[in-house]
Amino acid sequence: MNGKRADMSASAPRRRPSIAGDLSRLRRHGRTRSLTLAEASAMFADRSTPLLLLFLGLLGFIPSPGLPLGLITGSLVVCIAFGMLLRPGNPPIPGLLGRRRLSSGLLRRFMGFAIPFVRRLERRFRPRLTWVVSGTGVAFAAIAIAIQGIGLALPLPFGNLPFAFGIVLTALGLLTRDGLGALAGHFVGIASTALFVTLGIGLARAGTDLTDWLLW
Repeated sequence: MNGKRADMSASAPRRRPSIAGDLSRLRRHGRTRSLTLAEASAMFADRSTPLLLLFLGLLGFIPSPGLPLGLITGSLVVCIAFGMLLRPGNPPIPGLLGRRRLSSGLLRRFMGFAIPFVRRLERRFRPRLTWVVSGTGVAFAAIAIAIQGIGLALPLPFGNLPFAFGIVLTALGLLTRDGLGALAGHFVGIASTALFVTLGIGLARAGTDLTDWLLW
């Protein structure tokens, strides 16, 4: 009987570690004091670079009056994404950006949003199309995340959210080996980039036409 029970436990699938649980580690550290971005990033970089990118993408959703959080997190995303290509396992955190502090109030807002959001998302992610998130697929994902990081860093009113969401989806895909989730992140990034490039060209043409009309 004991041997049969041991065989059943051995054959049972191992439960995947909770990504939302990894994020909740930050709650304990930020309850009573502010943290620098370098300190917060180090907690996630120890686990994996995609988890750090997920953390930074989630920060892009949080409004932060007085703190250019989109510019800071977007710049860090670009640095770390290129670090995935050039220095795997050792993501670079520029000192000027890493020294910026996240207040305890900002961290509370972040946790109130990030943990339930990730918990809902990760239920839908599972290993599939793993070729998308392995080998050259990882390099492609790093480049796609870097491009979305540039979009996250730009001062676009409410325009940073699609790029942040694309980063989150791609990072979750890498973490869970879900190629379909990573492809969804790539699609969001491509669609967001195409939309804002089209809007930018349209605004530039409208400005040129208005200038020509005023001069006439």
